[in-house]
Amino acid sequence: MVKQQFMSEMEIRLKDFDEKMEKLASRPRPKSEKARMELEKTYYFLKAKRDELRDQIMSAEATPDDGWHKFKAATEKVYEDMVRYMDETCAKIDGPENAGLY
Repeated sequence: MVKQQFMSEMEIRLKDFDEKMEKLASRPRPKSEKARMELEKTYYFLKAKRDELRDQIMSAEATPDDGWHKFKAATEKVYEDMVRYMDETCAKIDGPENAGLY
């Protein structure tokens, strides 16, 4: 995969994730304090992962074409972790049969 193509795909994935984060944030607040705290903790963790992904993308963009592949694997790992955590969160909230924004 060519560097620019990868960067474009990651930007699209990042925008998609941002939309899903908005959906997560707009969900009704859980009634229990514990559940609200857990959801808030999860939301901020996902935002931190999103920022980490943004940093990885910027690092890959700033790297010369012959050295960017080391950032590709790290960027994909951060993205996969972020998506997995989002799905796990939705499974907890909605139950496994209705889970996942992905």
